[in-house]
Amino acid sequence: MSDLWKSDDNWFATWFNTAAYHALYGERNADEAFRFIEALTEEVLNGDYPRVLDMGCGTGRHTAAFVAKGLHAVGIDLSPNSIETARLECGESEQLRFIQGDMRYMDEYLEAGSFDAVASLFTSIGYFEQKEDLMKTLRGVCRVLRDRGLFIVDFLNPELVISELVKEEVKEVDDYVFRIHRRVANGRIEKSIQFVEPNGVHQHYVERVRALTPMDWRELLADMGMRVELHFGDYSLNPWCEQSPRSILVARKMSCG
Repeated sequence: MSDLWKSDDNWFATWFNTAAYHALYGERNADEAFRFIEALTEEVLNGDYPRVLDMGCGTGRHTAAFVAKGLHAVGIDLSPNSIETARLECGESEQLRFIQGDMRYMDEYLEAGSFDAVASLFTSIGYFEQKEDLMKTLRGVCRVLRDRGLFIVDFLNPELVISELVKEEVKEVDDYVFRIHRRVANGRIEKSIQFVEPNGVHQHYVERVRALTPMDWRELLADMGMRVELHFGDYSLNPWCEQSPRSILVARKMSCG
């Protein structure tokens, strides 16, 4: 059973770059993503934040939605496959650009103060084994934001996820059969995923995300010199409550911690 939860610290660098990952999560709704970005653009960004960084952009569905609403957007993601797909499906232009890179080292790709807003959507942060990597990422966010720019963190609601945790299930998607186990351990929500590749090779990945509560995020952002101003609980931007499916915080850069 111990092997069920065994993985390396940088599991996300390989798992997020596989065809199996995109098969397992391929049902994500593009219409929902567009409606979410439409709501954010109209109710939060409100024409005052025209340059947006989509951090952990995946295949670019949110990045492209920002551009469709008239903004300039850059998407950055660690996965070469995701960035290649984003470029193929969304294209690139003066308003839209994609960068394959590590969010922990954004100073290598992006200039200080070059964005009015940074968005981390669909729980695209919180995977790092070492807390210092998370802090390094947040310092990078603060660096690329202009003064009084906004950081939007769309994270899972850990208490709700834990209360509804399905410990075991089997999912059949395309040519894959995924055997999935879930647990909470060491302050993280973990998902063990086993499957066989179409060529017969057995694979195993373990996803781990920190079970960061809204208060945890408020403290982390305060340490970075950011003040939380808004807190939503879903993609329609309803106010957050304990039973909300998401925890979406909007923080303003007051200084650089």
